[in-house]
Order: sequence, then C-alpha cells, then structure tokens
Amino acid sequence: MRLTNVVAFCLGDIPSARVGIVEVMKQLQKEGLIDFHFYLTAHLTKEILSEADIIISVRSADSYELNIIKECKKLGKMTIYYMDDDLLNIPLYAASTDYFNTEMIRKNIISIINHSDYLLTNNIHIKEKYEPFVINRAVIINAPALLINEVTLNEHSENDNETVKIGFSGGIDHKNNIERFLKKPLTKLKHKYQDSIAFEFMGAEPELDGVDYRFIPYKTNYEEYLKEMRELHWDIGIAVLPASDFHASKYFNKYLEYGAIGAAGVYSNVEPYRFIVKSKINGLLVENTSDGWFHGLSCLIDDTVLRKAIANNSRTHLEKEFTVSKIANDCITELNELVTFRAQQCRPNQFNLNLGSKELLASKVINIFKSMGYRAPGYLVKKIIKKISKK
Repeated sequence: MRLTNVVAFCLGDIPSARVGIVEVMKQLQKEGLIDFHFYLTAHLTKEILSEADIIISVRSADSYELNIIKECKKLGKMTIYYMDDDLLNIPLYAASTDYFNTEMIRKNIISIINHSDYLLTNNIHIKEKYEPFVINRAVIINAPALLINEVTLNEHSENDNETVKIGFSGGIDHKNNIERFLKKPLTKLKHKYQDSIAFEFMGAEPELDGVDYRFIPYKTNYEEYLKEMRELHWDIGIAVLPASDFHASKYFNKYLEYGAIGAAGVYSNVEPYRFIVKSKINGLLVENTSDGWFHGLSCLIDDTVLRKAIANNSRTHLEKEFTVSKIANDCITELNELVTFRAQQCRPNQFNLNLGSKELLASKVINIFKSMGYRAPGYLVKKIIKKISKK
C-alpha cells in the first residue's frame, strides 16, 4: 500500500519552515509513515501537486499561493496551513509591516485559511484566534529543538579566561526591544564587570550607547544558521519580549536554541516564555525593567552554579520532550490524517494554474502594487537594496 504523499512549500528555506514543518515531516518519512517533499514555492509544478495527497503551505500570504491552495482543495487534496506568528497582527515597527498590514494581503491570509482543512500552529493564542476560519480545526504541535542534534554538551565550556559570554539571537525586528529594555542594564553591567563579560548579538544590531559587542549577521539560509549556532559558546542567552498580544502568540524558540547550545536563558516574564520556563530551574524570568534585567543577568554572571544548573536542566528537558522523533509522534497523534489520508487521483492538466519563478515574481510585484499603491515603488527599492547589501 502506498504512503501518503505530503508536499510542503514556502517562499524561502526559512527557519520557520525547517523547524515547524520540514524536519518533523522528514522524521515521519524516515520512520516509513509518509512520503514527504519540501519545495520552494517557485519550484512547484502541476506534476508535483497532482501526485500529492496533502499540501502544507507555510506562512503563505501571496495571491499566487492562495491560487495554489484553492486549486488543490478543489481537486480533492487535503490542505494544511502552518502559522507560527499572528500574521494579522504584525506590529507597525516590524520590517514586514508594510506588506502584511495591507488589506489585500490580510484578505489573502484569511482566504488561504478558509480553504485549509487544518491549521497547524505552536501557540494556543493562534489556535483560538484562527480556528474559526479553518474548515476542520486548528492543531497545536510543539516545534522540535533541532540544535540538540548539532551540539553536544561537552562542546560547551566556559572560556579559559573566565569571560562570561552573553548572547542574543533573533531577527532584526528585535532591535527595538533590545534598545528599549536592555540599553541601560547592559551599560550598567559593562561598567560593573568590564572585561569579565562580553556581549554578542546575532541578527539584531542595536545601538547600546557605547557598549561594545560582536555583531553576527542573521543567516536566512537554514544550514548556515545551524552552522553559526553550533559555533557559539554562550554562557547566558538573552530573550527579551514586550508584553503584547502579538508577542504572546509567538513560540518560545529562544528556549529551544539557548538550552541546546548550553546557555542559561534569561527571559522576559511574559508569554510565551511563561508557558515553558520555571524560573531558576530551566531559565530565569525577569521583569521588563532596567532593574529586573540588571539584577537577573547579574545573578547568573555571579552564580556559576545556578548558571550551569539552568543550562543543564534546560538541555535535559529538551532531550526528553523536544526531540524530532517525540514531536513527530505527537504530530500523528494529534493529526492522524497525515498518515492515513489519500486524495483522489488527478492529472496535471486539471490544475488551472500558471506556475514558475517568473509567474511568482510577477504575482508578488502585482500584489505589492495593488495592496500598497503609491508606496509600492519605495517598498520595492528598499527590498532590492536589502538583498544587494546581503550579497
């Protein structure tokens, strides 16, 4: 008997896709339970779609992606939408706000979910908010801690010169939060501890009033991202978030990453970190005040025993509850159709779609002009400059 053919697609090979969907589905394939393939959206063909039983779209929002989901649903495929952010509630300061907060893109997202049998997410707030839009139901699945397969505990050791390395990893949008909550406490910490501490920031490049730090550009390619994380030897990891509905709907990725690389995490005392962190056991929860962050970080700088205990406890927790195999098993327990569903047979010429890289680019440009109007040229110029600067 043939296996269920599951096809997932995303505009880019981003960490959200890898952590939330791809590696879990690959584990199910490894166990002989499904046949799985992941494609960049631009590489999808009618032949690929015709052979699929289940289609998983990752963070889709463009009209091109909406048309794919509509056609797949019409031809009897099971459709699943994966969302790890509250895409209808993107903050105004976020780099993607001009795109996601347009009426057209918002309507596309709702329509994609409307044509999806299931919504997969990692957060209870997203489930509760978006479940009314989906055909069947929303399903909560934890994301695995992939780095535990990449980093062994004996690789992490404190520096010979006893410098405590304090790091942050996250997207560029976190720049505002770091400056808002951490500028004063980090300045005080550097004044207090001087050369016995060092700061590193990956992704976000904040202005910290003269506090020196090593900046590590964010890696959008997932393999490069894993390689960079493997080479970090942080003693303390910073996870700062404001208290807001949008941020409460995020996943506690920092907990998975810091615990995996052997760092003791210090977390804002807000959701989603309250979901997973038990303060002074597997992390440290602090209030989002200058004193809260200063005293929390000072505590772990001074208390080597507590710092190492938190790092070890979080790593042990990840190895028990957040392995790929554990999450894959949870996934089919919550959504058994992943291994049992079979779609009706269809032919490639039944898909009323124009697919390809050029067609996708044209759709994206048209979407931007239709949704943003006179602001579209400026937005496109910024995107082009950003891509050129990365190269």
